[in-house]
Parts: sequence; C-alpha cells; structure tokens
Amino acid sequence: MAGALARGLTPFSSGVCMSILKCTKLPAILVATALSVVAPRAAQAQGGVSLAPWAGVYIPTKNSPGTLVALKRDVSVIGGARLTFWGTGILGFEATGGYAPAKISGETLNETKTNLFVASARLLLALSPVTNRVGFYIAGGPALLTRGRNTFDDDKSNTDFGANAGLGFRFGLGERNNSAVRLDLEDYLYNGDFGGGDDFQNDLVASLGVEIPLGGRAGGK
Repeated sequence: MAGALARGLTPFSSGVCMSILKCTKLPAILVATALSVVAPRAAQAQGGVSLAPWAGVYIPTKNSPGTLVALKRDVSVIGGARLTFWGTGILGFEATGGYAPAKISGETLNETKTNLFVASARLLLALSPVTNRVGFYIAGGPALLTRGRNTFDDDKSNTDFGANAGLGFRFGLGERNNSAVRLDLEDYLYNGDFGGGDDFQNDLVASLGVEIPLGGRAGGK
C-alpha cells in the first residue's frame, strides 16, 4: 500500500510543475481550480490540504512604467483561490491563481483595462506550528503573470515569468483549527511591458481569505 502511494505522488508532483510552465495562455484561476481536483487524493494520507478563496487589493508600486509616454498603473481589486498542502513538518506547498481588472491610463490615453492574471507555485515555511490557533509563515517561489493586452502593441508578449515572495498569518477556526482565516501579503517581482518598454515591476497583493479543508490535517494529526 505504501509503495503504491509513493508511486502515485511522483506524477502529481511533476504534473504540478509542468502545468505551471505550460499555462502561459491559460487564466491563472483555471490552473488553481484544476489543481484543486487532483491534489487532495495525493495529499490526504500525509497531511492537510485546503482550498482558500480570497479577495484583496493589487498595488503596483511602480505605477509610472512609461519612459517615452506618461503612463499610470492604477490600484485595483483582485481575487482568486489558493490550494495549500501542509506536510507533517514545517514545510508546505501552495498553488495560487488570481485575477485583477487592472487599469492603465496616460495623458494621451484613455483609461484601459489590462486584465491581469497571476499564478504562483510557492514553498511555505511555518515559523510557528501550523496547528496553532495563530500561525505565521513565509513563502516564495516562481510566478507567472499574463495581461489581456499590451497597451500599445498587441504583437508584443503579454506573459512574464518572475518570482513571488510573501508572508502570512493563519487564524484557526473551530475546535481542530482545520478551517482558518488567512491574511497574506505578497510581492510579485518580474520584468513587464505595459506600453513603455520592458522594465522591472514590483507589484504587491494584500488579501484576506477563508481556508476550507479538503482532506487530511496539517501536522499529520
């Protein structure tokens, strides 16, 4: 039985990595939804797996990406889902997808939606036990960002690879803390072209979500 389980985890792990690399044309939310169907079967026997719908605010810290023209990226709402697996130790894995109806405007440009999709595959490190009533963790991993269109040139790539780093708090609910309220602060780091040329971007996401257990229990209990 143990041997069959070990063999079952290998294609799951490699499948997650391949899906992240190949989803350049897929909305990030669809990726997270698809993962939520596959992950619980592999994760149930070892730890806790959960799905957390979330909503928050998307903040481009570099809101003037243009060099030849004056552009401004606006703060926007954002929402999505997280599929999280905590093992029996302090490490966990998370796949995140989100959508922001982000907008960009300029002196000679009417306000235009850029429809930003984000996805990330993050390794989680618990700095306090995840079974505690209040937990604290840090996270990091690769990220993918896809825009609906380039502001000035539709022929240019609208997909960028980058990194995601963040921290969060988990506030357990109920007697066993299986459900929780999560507060996450994330930083997306990447090179992106929003119409003013390819340049380094630094986008923040602050979100609040509700964690719903799908199987197992974090900490292996």
